[in-house]
Amino acid sequence: MSELFGTSEIAQMYHVTNATVLNWIHAGKLKAFTTPGGHYRVARDDLNEFARTYSAPPTIALEHDLRLLLVGSDAEFYSRLRSAVLFRWPQAQIEHARTEFEIGWWLARLDPTHLIIHPRLTPGELLEHCRRLTSQGIVRDIRLAELPDSIEDGLSQWVDHLDSTHV
Repeated sequence: MSELFGTSEIAQMYHVTNATVLNWIHAGKLKAFTTPGGHYRVARDDLNEFARTYSAPPTIALEHDLRLLLVGSDAEFYSRLRSAVLFRWPQAQIEHARTEFEIGWWLARLDPTHLIIHPRLTPGELLEHCRRLTSQGIVRDIRLAELPDSIEDGLSQWVDHLDSTHV
């Protein structure tokens, strides 16, 4: 499944307005399709082709991005974690799943590189579900990252370590 980008995401990557991205699409420079709701979506391959054709690489590297799925019920903690990760890795795509259903949905939609859990803050059944998914090879190329208990103290080191553990 190819990763899809909206016009706002592309505008942020290139530091242009949404109108500029729409102009590229309407001029045929950037291949896109329209959703049933009338929004444009651009596949990663088409965006890479645009960058090659027009010598216009995005400001954010698309080839080495982090796609994180945060799993657990503590929304406040994961909001802080999300902010810390985005501060260090602004190109990261981050979503939060609170149930097994949401985990499955985001696995299919986000194609994450990492499942991030905090053993003390993640309900037991979700913790076991994530461990089972990654240890039994049910999902490929996804790392399970369990946050240490003292994550608040070493958050910046842990976030920096994400790059070295990137799949």
